[in-house]
Amino acid sequence: MLRIRFQLVVPALSILVAGCTTMAQHGPIGFWSRNRFGADGQRQGPWREYFDAAEQQPANKGRYQHGRPVGTWQYYNATRQRERTERFHRQPYGLVTLTYYHPGGQVAKQGQARYRADANVARFYWFGEWKCYSVTGQPLRPEFYRNGHRTATLLTTPAGDTLFGVER
Repeated sequence: MLRIRFQLVVPALSILVAGCTTMAQHGPIGFWSRNRFGADGQRQGPWREYFDAAEQQPANKGRYQHGRPVGTWQYYNATRQRERTERFHRQPYGLVTLTYYHPGGQVAKQGQARYRADANVARFYWFGEWKCYSVTGQPLRPEFYRNGHRTATLLTTPAGDTLFGVER
């Protein structure tokens, strides 16, 4: 009896060891894995891209769901400083809140954009009010965008009145 049990256990151990070797070569596969594609060939799950082959300088990081970016994405420059953050909203689809940063890490500009993708063309454009800030964090005049073009800037007169400065 003991001899039969031993013979059954040995093949199971060899399969387990072979499985560990394969996992060490290819990395773990699961919902936590990054840069994976779904069965339909679209990007799925956590996603990171790097400036270098050693994967030491991140370019961006975020998450895909069925080939679409979801949640918060962070983008970095070559010196590892955060360049911008994009937050993809669930509803309505295509609404993105963007935050751009000064080189020191302070918020430079904040506003919304829309992403629309059709079968033939994809379009990304800013719209609405964009709040602007100086390097020290002081608020500057907001800018207004329509279909990706700056349309106006708020102007303040010496008397304290607020006017729209129209851009052409």
